[in-house]
Amino acid sequence: MSQNSFRAARTPLGRIFARLRALAADTTGNVLMWTGLSIIPMMFVFGFSLDYARAERARTLMNAAADAAVLSAVDPTLLVASDSSVQASTIALFKSQAASIKGVTLSSDPTVTVTPITASGASSSTGRTVTLTYRATNSNVFGSIFKGMGINATTLPITGSATASASLPPSIDFFIALDVSPSMLISTTSTGIANLNAGARWDGAAAFGWIVTGCTFACHSNNSHQWNYGMFPIDANGYSVFLPVSSGSVTLYRVACNGNVYNQSGTQIGSYGTINTAWHCSGTGPAANPVTLRYLPSGMANVAGNYVNISVNFPDTWWLARNYATVNPGQSQIQLRIDAEGTAAQGLLNYAYNYELNYANASVPPKYRMKFYTFAYGTPAPISTSPFGTMTDVATSHNTSFPDLGAQAPLMYANSYWTDAATYTGNADTQMTTMLNTMQSVMPATAGNGAQATPQDVLVIITDGANDDNGTLGPLTASQISQCTAIKNTGARIAILYTEYAANTITGTSHPTFNSFAANSIPNILPQLQACASQNPDGSYLLQTVTANQDLSAALNALFAATVKTAVLTK
Repeated sequence: MSQNSFRAARTPLGRIFARLRALAADTTGNVLMWTGLSIIPMMFVFGFSLDYARAERARTLMNAAADAAVLSAVDPTLLVASDSSVQASTIALFKSQAASIKGVTLSSDPTVTVTPITASGASSSTGRTVTLTYRATNSNVFGSIFKGMGINATTLPITGSATASASLPPSIDFFIALDVSPSMLISTTSTGIANLNAGARWDGAAAFGWIVTGCTFACHSNNSHQWNYGMFPIDANGYSVFLPVSSGSVTLYRVACNGNVYNQSGTQIGSYGTINTAWHCSGTGPAANPVTLRYLPSGMANVAGNYVNISVNFPDTWWLARNYATVNPGQSQIQLRIDAEGTAAQGLLNYAYNYELNYANASVPPKYRMKFYTFAYGTPAPISTSPFGTMTDVATSHNTSFPDLGAQAPLMYANSYWTDAATYTGNADTQMTTMLNTMQSVMPATAGNGAQATPQDVLVIITDGANDDNGTLGPLTASQISQCTAIKNTGARIAILYTEYAANTITGTSHPTFNSFAANSIPNILPQLQACASQNPDGSYLLQTVTANQDLSAALNALFAATVKTAVLTK
């Protein structure tokens, strides 16, 4: 035997192979012998495979921990922190998560590098890129078996890295157009829609060949009972509701068809009640407000001198909606979409202000300013309540209560007329062309790049999408979408909150115009609004849809978040 061969035979592995050669020379029981001998390499392969699979799983978990660590480093709470703070926080988070991964041992602390991002023209960092690199080992279950053979396989190395980057969001000026047209006077819930429909007795519809039913819209007019074909608000008992012209101890009269008269709490205060004109108990064709309620007070002898005459008004369905719980004690109030808009606007101010606070420690924190407009018929108008009608930082405006938009609902003069007899609209009460033209005129001709001095511009439109510029109810037209494109061509973006127009709110009668709009126009509202909205790089649109029973405030906040998230500083 050569010296090299002798030395090889003295090693554990050499002795094994020497024994194998000796056994190979002996042909007795070869099958059994080779079967037994093959178990050793099979165990090696099987054990190594299991250990390798465990190491791969551990590496997957370590990579997930690295991803979480670098993502936390570009979270708003750390995006404004110092580089050293970010490094320490990222390392600590990664190590705490790695410690929970069984069998893994870090070879050393991970390496974290922080690289600032500076937009062209910016005087300071506007973001950062964070990269984490780690080295570790994973212990092998089968490694000790082979250690005695001179094979060191007790651990397997694991390495990996993760990178995340983020920029500070830009400053943005929001021009917010709130649709306050009559079609926004509909309940935000299916229960509210049903209750308003049941509380609005529509007696005159049959005269036009329609189905006698209620009305889901809270039409706002002093004399809607006249021009709206005998629309009479009633309570849950079917009693007509009247409001006294002069204030007194009774704030609400309820008159049953049998003549009994009740006060606001439902206590009977008289009998033999009559109205000096047609009402829901006596047919259509009522007189204009005010009218006279005549009744005999309870406890009085039935003689002519004891009867009292009270000047009262027929309320409209807008009043009924806003006072539903008073008219029907124990029932929930009806929230109209116009009310929900105001609530959502207030919530948006607070939501945006909290966004600002996330970046308050940045060298140049983003600012969000908002200016609110209302639109329906005619030119959109800035909200008169200060500071909402001027472009104001949300840090200031969020401290002021947003005005009650429902209380500002237009008081219609009559069907096809706006608020006076001289303004005939033909029911073209949502003029989208005028709104888009006006908003483009008040927005900068060229949108800014997102710096505080030159903020980006975003037009936010909250609407049910029903356009009737020319008296023809329908979705946005090609011409109006061209207006949207012109606004977007300035560098501004358009974000839209669509308060879905539900077909079942207008198909309760056989009115041909309503049914045609429901069948032919409503399905096209959303696609046309989408064509108006800005598109994000990932193909999505700055558009949220809110339906009945959904939270308009949450949808508006989500739209804001999507707008800010997809914003970038321009070079």
